[in-house]
Amino acid sequence: MRLFQLTTRFAMAAAAGLMIFTSCVKTENSSDALTGGQEMKSLKSNMANEWMNLSFELTKKTPGFTSPVAARTYAYLTLGMYEVLVPGMDGYSSMQGKFQGFNRGSMKNPRTYGEISWNASLNEAMYQMSKRFYQNSTPSAIAEIEKLYNKNLAEFSSTMSAEVLDHSRQYGNDQAKALLAYAETDQQSEAYLNNYPSGYLLPKGEGIWSPSVNPHKRPLQPYWGNVRTFARHSPAGLEMVSPPEFSEETSSVLYAYALEVRNKVENVTRQDEVLVNFWNDDQEGTITPAGHMLAIMNQINVVQDRDLGSAVFGYMKLATTMHDATVAAWKTKYTYYTMRPETYIRKYIDGQFLSLSNATATPEYSSGQAAVVSAAVEVLGSVFGYSYAFTDRTYEDRKDIDGSPRSYPSFQDLADEVLNANLLGGIHYRFSLEAGQKQGIEIAKDFNAIR
Repeated sequence: MRLFQLTTRFAMAAAAGLMIFTSCVKTENSSDALTGGQEMKSLKSNMANEWMNLSFELTKKTPGFTSPVAARTYAYLTLGMYEVLVPGMDGYSSMQGKFQGFNRGSMKNPRTYGEISWNASLNEAMYQMSKRFYQNSTPSAIAEIEKLYNKNLAEFSSTMSAEVLDHSRQYGNDQAKALLAYAETDQQSEAYLNNYPSGYLLPKGEGIWSPSVNPHKRPLQPYWGNVRTFARHSPAGLEMVSPPEFSEETSSVLYAYALEVRNKVENVTRQDEVLVNFWNDDQEGTITPAGHMLAIMNQINVVQDRDLGSAVFGYMKLATTMHDATVAAWKTKYTYYTMRPETYIRKYIDGQFLSLSNATATPEYSSGQAAVVSAAVEVLGSVFGYSYAFTDRTYEDRKDIDGSPRSYPSFQDLADEVLNANLLGGIHYRFSLEAGQKQGIEIAKDFNAIR
């Protein structure tokens, strides 16, 4: 039996949620919304894939893009892409009036712009949104935004009339402005500037977590659990049961969980180390766990040669779900303040213990990466099929780790591997990983249900 196997109840709930989702994507914004426009089904996903690939690079290079900040950025970028294109997507509808705070009438109606090119509109919107979301990035990274935009613009200029290009750019620009205005309303637009707020005071008490693994930093985004989610979620997703009670006694439940972590780390193989390093996404300077899941979707889009509309819908669904899973995990972290296993083990079991991974400056319970990946697996399964076999090539060009492509018979096999990597890395107890897994599944279920 797998270490972290999904229960039948969760699988049935996810399937039920998908049925609800499918029944709610009506044709209120169908492909006949425009006259003279391109047929969406005839367009490939290249444009969306290119901009997503650039967002991964920008996330790595932009100061302050921790996992919560990156998850938020991916969510709004992909929602913006979707809202630009959804008026031309038969069978799909806008998220206006469905996502919290995203009021109907927020976005523009493309009918008022004349004939447009969907690709040119998407290029313009992604250009404007990327400049805003990654405004804190390096000069070389900002130059990459300009380079991709101008490359696409030159191609459009040679294949369409100046009038159509002008209409397209204006529509894309206006949609980007509307989306950015919506993003401002969650009051996190400058979160990258204050990841470790100095005014936050940790509670005191025996067994309470403190960022001892990162002594030069304060708690990471301690208020993130209060950030507005896109969907409305049930208490089961946002509020978890209490973790095991703190105790240093060798007969206690917490001691047993900590001892398991210590023994796992002490007995890792070379293959285990490769696994741990491959999934060590939850650090600044990486594409983050959410980015890794989006990169996998990006690769599958290319393999399947998916059309533009279905690709953008998948990106939006995946990114917004992972954003909400991140909020849920952070809410739990700063409710219970559970001590990290490395701290517990060094204090009560083995003073020489060192984990293979560096834990982020957050409390232990629940695991943010487990929540994000488990939520992602539900979305990926709903889009591509739960038994879809694939290969993850996200890190095949990296030189600092063994990033050799890893193949999986299903998305659940990937989730099992990620959670096992966290246990072997010594940064999470098993109960935190299982709680994060449950949280991610509940979030994805609620997310599907609002469609």
